[in-house]
Order: sequence, then C-alpha cells, then structure tokens
Amino acid sequence: MKKTYIVLLIFLFTLVSCGGGGGGSDATPTNPTGSSTPTPTPTPTPTPTPTPAPTPTPSPAPSSSLPVSGAINLTNEFEQDKITYENSAEYIEQAGLALINASSAYARGATGQGALIGIMDSGVDDSHQELDGMNKLTSDSYLVYSDRSPTTEEKRHGTHVSAIALGERDGSGMHGVAFDAQLFFISIKLGTAGEDYEPAQIDSTVDYTGVDDSWSQLENYFVERGVTVVNGSFGYQGNINDYTEENLRYAFPKTIEVLAQAGTPDADKTLFIWSAGNGGGYADQGVDYSSPEVFGGLPYLVTELRNNSAAVVSVDANGEISSFSNRCGVAKDYCIAAPGRSITSAYAQDAPDYNYYAEYSGTSMAAPHVSGGLALLVDYFDGQLGNTEILQRLFLTADKSGIYADADIYGQGLMDLDEATKPQGTTMIATFGDAITNLTLTEGATKIFSLGPAFGGSIGDFMQNAKLIVIDELGAPFSKELGSKSFSNLYSPNWLASNQSFIKRKLKRREINTSQGSRLTLGINERLSFEEYGLSLWADNEKSLNYFSLLHPISRNNLLFVGKGYSPNLYFGNESEATFTQNKSLGYYGSPYLDLAYNGSFLGYRNLVSSKNEITLALFSGTHRENNNYLIKSKGSKGLIAEYRSRYDKTSISFQGGVTNEAESLLGSSLSGAFGLKSSKTYFGGIELMRLNGAIETKGSIFIGKSNPSFENKSLITSMDNLISTSLNIGIYKRGFLRANDYFGFRIDQPLKVEESGVELLLPYRRNKNKEIQFETMDFDLSPKYRELNSEFIYELSTNRLDFFGRMGLSRNQGHQESDLEPYFMIDMELRID
Repeated sequence: MKKTYIVLLIFLFTLVSCGGGGGGSDATPTNPTGSSTPTPTPTPTPTPTPTPAPTPTPSPAPSSSLPVSGAINLTNEFEQDKITYENSAEYIEQAGLALINASSAYARGATGQGALIGIMDSGVDDSHQELDGMNKLTSDSYLVYSDRSPTTEEKRHGTHVSAIALGERDGSGMHGVAFDAQLFFISIKLGTAGEDYEPAQIDSTVDYTGVDDSWSQLENYFVERGVTVVNGSFGYQGNINDYTEENLRYAFPKTIEVLAQAGTPDADKTLFIWSAGNGGGYADQGVDYSSPEVFGGLPYLVTELRNNSAAVVSVDANGEISSFSNRCGVAKDYCIAAPGRSITSAYAQDAPDYNYYAEYSGTSMAAPHVSGGLALLVDYFDGQLGNTEILQRLFLTADKSGIYADADIYGQGLMDLDEATKPQGTTMIATFGDAITNLTLTEGATKIFSLGPAFGGSIGDFMQNAKLIVIDELGAPFSKELGSKSFSNLYSPNWLASNQSFIKRKLKRREINTSQGSRLTLGINERLSFEEYGLSLWADNEKSLNYFSLLHPISRNNLLFVGKGYSPNLYFGNESEATFTQNKSLGYYGSPYLDLAYNGSFLGYRNLVSSKNEITLALFSGTHRENNNYLIKSKGSKGLIAEYRSRYDKTSISFQGGVTNEAESLLGSSLSGAFGLKSSKTYFGGIELMRLNGAIETKGSIFIGKSNPSFENKSLITSMDNLISTSLNIGIYKRGFLRANDYFGFRIDQPLKVEESGVELLLPYRRNKNKEIQFETMDFDLSPKYRELNSEFIYELSTNRLDFFGRMGLSRNQGHQESDLEPYFMIDMELRID
C-alpha cells in the first residue's frame, strides 16, 4: 500500500502532556474529580488520497501464536547485514532508529520476536498496516472502553506510540524498534495537556482512592499477563521534586504495590517505562522541568521501584536534548534518553484509510523507543537475562560520552543498541562449578592452535560445530563457535618480516673438523650477492647464525655433544650418517617427536660400544619448529631420547626411544586458557634403517608414540583418551645418476598423524535468569579421517660452481585433510661466480 503522511503543525505547548504525552493527542489520565481535559482535534495539512499498492508477501510465521517475522535472512556478515537494514525505506523513514543504532541489534539477530510489550493508552488502530498483522496484537487486548469504543482521534496517540515500539517491517511505511514483538494493549480514557501547565495536587486533601483502585487494577493486568515491558506515555504534570514520598504512598498505595511486584524475583518482574514529561514546553510560564514528572520520577522517591522502572527524556535528531523535554535531574540513575522530536509513525484514520503516517514530538515518542529496545534485548539474549538485568544493561551501555556525560540532563545517557548487543569489557569462559560472579578464565587466553600436521590442521576444526557461551563484564552471555577465529592463532609480524626477506638469504650447513677431533656444525643464513639491490617491505630480523652444535671426544670411546637452535636429530639415526649429499637435503627420516623441540638446545653423550655399535643419549628442550611463525607462542617442551645403533655389512639400523613433555600442548597443538591443558607426555619409539649397496642407498623409518595429556581442575575438557600417533618414511637414492657427483631418488612419506583419540568436553551453552550457567557434554574424535601421503622424485647436484636441488612430486590429503592429488615442484639453485 502507498504510504501517506500527515504532518501535524501544532505549537510546542500542544505537543506536551502533564505526564510526557507527545504529539497532537498528548495524553493525561483523568483527574481525581472525574472530569476530563478537553482534547483538541489536530488539524492536518492537506494530503492526497492514498492509492493502493501491492502488499509484500510475508514469510511463514515461526509459530501460530507469534507475528509474522519481518527480519532479513542474515548472512552472518555483520556489516553487510547492518547496511541492508539501514538502506531499507522503512528504516530510513523512522529517523529515530539510526540515532539508537538499532541496525546493529538487527544485524546480530535481534528483532523482538517472542517479546510481549504492554501499552496502556487512549486507544489503538489495530487496522493500521503497521499493526494489522496476524497475532500482532494479542487476542486478549482491551481495545474498547467500558462504555464505548475509542474515536479515531482517541486512537491516534496510542497508535503512534505502538508503531514506534513495534510497527511491522513489511515493506511499507516505517517499522518499529522491535518490529517482531507482540502487543498487549489496554485502552483507557485520557485527556490532552492544555495551554497552561497544571501540576497535579497530590496530598491528603485529595481523595485518590478511586484512581488508585483503577490504575492498580489496570497495571496488574500487565503483570499477571507476564508482559516484559509496559510503556506509559502519559502521566500527571508536576515536577517530582514538588512531591513527597509520604504523599505519593498515600495517593497510590495499591498502584505502587502492583508496580513493585513484591515477592516476584527481580528476573521476572515486569518493567515499567515512563515518558519523563514535556515541561520544557512551558518554560515561558516558569515551569521547573529539571527532573521528570510524577510517574517518571516515582523511582526517585519510592525505592522499591528503582530496579524495574525508568523515565525517558527526549532528544532531537541531532542527539541534543529536546527543548520541550523534562530533564533527568534527581532521577538520573533511573533515566535514559531516546529520540522524541518529529518521529514518523502510524496515524489513525477512518476506514478504509489504514496507511497514514504522522510526525509527532514529545517524550511520549521517546518512551516507546526504550520499550522497543528492551524487547530487542529480551529476544537477543533468549531468556538468559532477567528483566531487571536487561534494564540495567540498557543503562550501563548507553552512550555517556560528550554531552551525554551530563547526567542531570541525560541520566544514564543516550540509548545505544549497538553497545547493548555486543560484549562489554573482558569476556570470560566458565568451567563446570564456576559462579558467574567469580570467573577467572578469559576468552582472550583461550586458544586452540596446532603446529605441525598431527591433528590434520587445527583441533578446532573437529570442534567447529560446537558452541559455547562467553560471559562479558556485565554478566551477559554471547555464543561463540569453538572453530571460530577468536580461538585461533595469528601469524607473527616478525615471522612475516623474516619470510619476506627469505628470498635474499639461504640456510646452509657448514662442518668444521678440528685437530682435537671435535666437529663443529653451523647453520648459516648466507646472504645472496644481489641482496644489496633488493627491496624489502619489512625489517630483516634474521640472524646470520641460525644454529650450531659441537661434538667433542672426551676419551677414545666417549663423546659429548651440545647444540642450540636445532634438535638433537643431528646426532641420531640416518641424519648423523648422511652418507651422501653435503647439504643433507634428500629427505629427513628422524624422529618427528623431536620437532616438538626443534628450536632449542640439547646436551648429549655417545658411547662407542664397539666399532659397529654405539649408544647415544640426549636431553633436550625447545619449541616446535613452526613456533616462531605465530603471534602466540607455545610454551615448549623438554625430554630425553636414547638410541642403540648397529652397523653391519653396509647396513645401519637405529632403535630409538624417548619421552617428551610439552607444556600446555599436545603433539604441537596448544589448548590454553579454559581448555586447561596443563601438559602432555609422549612416549615414542621407532626404527631407522639405512642400507648402502654400491651406488644405491635405501633409507626408511617408522615411529609410533603414545601421548598422555594432563588437565587443570578448571577445564572445559573432562576427559581425553591416550593418543596413538605414527609416521612413516621410505626412500631410495642413486649416486652418479647423470654425473659422478649427482644424486637421484624417489621417496614416500606420511607425516606424523594421530591415529586414535577421543575427547569429552563440558561446554557452557546457556545461562538462566538466576545467573546459573548450564553445561552440556560433547564428544569428539580428534583423529584425522584422512591420511597424507607424499611421493616425490629428488635430484641434487653439487660442484665447485653450482649447487642444484630439485624435487617434483604428488601429495594427497595434505595436512591429513581431504584433498585431491596435488602436484608440486621446487628448484633451488646457487651459482658461484669468482
């Protein structure tokens, strides 16, 4: 349907009511004597007769008792979804939505669905296109007075207020703050503020018994109905400072009792939102508007109402306090600001015109912004926060910067639905038995990241469908996926700098034999001759000396060795043999478990039992070979390795065994923070074999390990099976393939892989209104479902002037993750020119 607008051109003093009414039908309750204030008829500007337009086809309602949702299908790209809402014609038409950052709440999935807003006003046009959707109004709403139906004019104020709070998002006109919320409406006879400000006389000289009986009964309908928030865009004129607690309790004892809801837990109390009043419109009469009027100011004098009541002051489109609005003043702790000037919303007309709109101003228009905002939070937190907790969150997350720091004017500040729907401060993770008020494990320190291939990428990949909640500093829960980036590691800037500089340098091994029988091994980052002409975007942090080791005889059959920057694999298995190639680049066959301490130091001892047999022992400590690549470093590991090696008839066989102890890590995968991995011990063993038959050399190795993890008392992981892991290498090489000093070979390998592993997690998935955290058990198999196998041809040539190394092969299921055969090719060549 085509939207038609009526802009009411009325002087400011006609836009206010004694209790914060707004617009051309600003309302005030009937006074105690039973007479009513005359309601002037607003004069609209001429407008054309609306013409029908196609009605958008709604999506199916999620429940037969709920309104049809107007939400978009979220892409889970926050900025994109936010812009989609902001660019809609309905959002643009209701300018107040942008001022309170409503689009941010929508983009996070909050629409008000399932929330019930109560509104008591002079009437409502349930045929207006903003309110006529199926189940938009509850069937038990009170739409008529006891003696008659409201006139069209009497419906205008309540219709305008209702559509601001929850007008439908259906492709026409505008939409409300909580466009998917439901309305429970009660129609009451209200008057309109006059030209003169008339503070209500509330003391023992006036009998309010009848009014109190009536109001308490009406407000109790909302409480018994289980309404989340009740919007009151009406009230008595008069600054709260001009009244006493004694007189208010005398006049409204039953109403105060109903509003306070004694005996009802705070979490379940109905919230009451009041317009602060439009006393500023009477400033020329000397009216004091420094604090809210009677209903909005009640919490200041009646302490039992402070947890579940609030007053709302109005701001203009520029965010500054509206000239007509009362200020928060003495009620600043229970007061908040929202848009109230020139707010476009539904305007009741006689049938068949159900698509008119009007701009009204007043704190009556500001209050439903807040009521709708509370409904959004009820939906967003899905029953996990208590009602009074939600109100406090709205207060605490309001914008208090700049002009909003003046609490005497703006109270808690300008309502900000972006801040209200995102985590505040440091987020924490609860483990079983934790109280929400005493959490010690931060989300920031809780990481899952894997170094090396053992788990087939990251452990988080196995848990990517698992969710848990994190708790912000205000106690609110936010759902996160364990496989999300927030729990993963990032590349280190230093490593990126070094990697960018890598093309200008080459790591080479140099061995120096001394006259005392010692052997010094150096790993040197050699600078290439063209480096001075190269350009670098990063600082070059690479040192010239990458690693070193020293083997020194202490007697004829006993040797000591020591090293730093490398693992002790230099002195174990085939690596220490290295019969061919001076650069030892034809494949690595040593223990993969020593990669856990690749960047570290070691101290070892070798005993030559005989000319063909020897025993070697080493202590080592260090970090994983990929550790420097990442911003968050693993804590490293330490351990012991022993070897018995025998040589017989050109065959060398090595039996190895050892143990490595990783801190907060398991086979290179870190599970820190709330995952509570304290350490893990891996017992490993393996065989390396090398046989030389003329120009043919065969190499192979197989290793197996068993890992036993240990967890802190506070841990999301309740149990983890011992892990079995394996690796396999086999290769055959020929010396003198094309030339006397070249080598050609073929090699197959399977990197370290976890074969068996199961883990049980106890994850916090919800909290309830009583601030109790609820947990659920989830089981995962951490062993990769696929096995990486690599096969490659290798060629190496080394002369006085040329070093050439090339490899070409195929890889399947890289990283133990499903993938097709992938070819790879690499050439490393160095030409030396005198």
